[in-house]
Amino acid sequence: MKQTGQHHALGMLLMAMAASLNATKDGLAKIMVGGYSPLLILWVQFAVTLIVLLPLIVPRHGWRVLLPRPLGPQILRGLFLTFGVCLFYWSIRYIPLADATAMVLVGPLVLTALSPFILGEHVGIRRWMAVFIGFIGVLIILRPDFSGERIGHFMALGAGISVGLFYAFSRLLAQASPPLVTVANTVIIGVVVLAPTMPFVWTLPAAEDALIIAAFLCISIFGQFCMLISFRFAPGSILAPVIYVQIVAATAFGLIVFGAFPDPTTWTGIAIVVGAGIYISFREAR
Repeated sequence: MKQTGQHHALGMLLMAMAASLNATKDGLAKIMVGGYSPLLILWVQFAVTLIVLLPLIVPRHGWRVLLPRPLGPQILRGLFLTFGVCLFYWSIRYIPLADATAMVLVGPLVLTALSPFILGEHVGIRRWMAVFIGFIGVLIILRPDFSGERIGHFMALGAGISVGLFYAFSRLLAQASPPLVTVANTVIIGVVVLAPTMPFVWTLPAAEDALIIAAFLCISIFGQFCMLISFRFAPGSILAPVIYVQIVAATAFGLIVFGAFPDPTTWTGIAIVVGAGIYISFREAR
């Protein structure tokens, strides 16, 4: 029992590290989107991730495992993630990092709402109420009063919905392939889908951006590995609430680097979204 508790604690620590690294990676992306297309940033991120994964996968599983199976659902999963991250990177051109991160964290709410239709899972009245309350938090963040610039918030909301669909298909395909192969299948789809846009968005990296780009890529890959390894030590039901560390890390990065801090109304909406997500995680664990 003691060893199990230690394993769970290590898994939670790794997930907290992954969430913090992901927020840092997103902060570096916000720095870069001023000079580079979000499509280019994401394509390079996926391509470098694939290059790192190939030596880990091919010797053990062979080249044929890189063909996603079952093809249709795997393609949909890859498309939802690609579309979601692209929208997120676009959104941070317009809104603070913490606001965009909070909107993407509606993904678990979307997953719960879609579970009966995509996964055939039963969702009880308590989780439906949590989804409803969570989307009230989204409306508080959005404040759709048609005053001010809201395009970034709606982009981030679209990213959150797309990520929620990615979660749903990830759960559906959970047993289809080993974790590293799953990541490789997803980034392959992203690389292929985004490749035709590269001639139109390609920008030669400036020398002064080399350090930021290198840090972005290294942190992105390391964060992905921390997340994958965390599931070896603890089940998803225990790790799910830890993901919300990302909003804390995103807020800290935004404050330190950009001097941006959510206003009280936005914090109210963030608290409602995060609270609803954590409640759903605990209900699913039970």
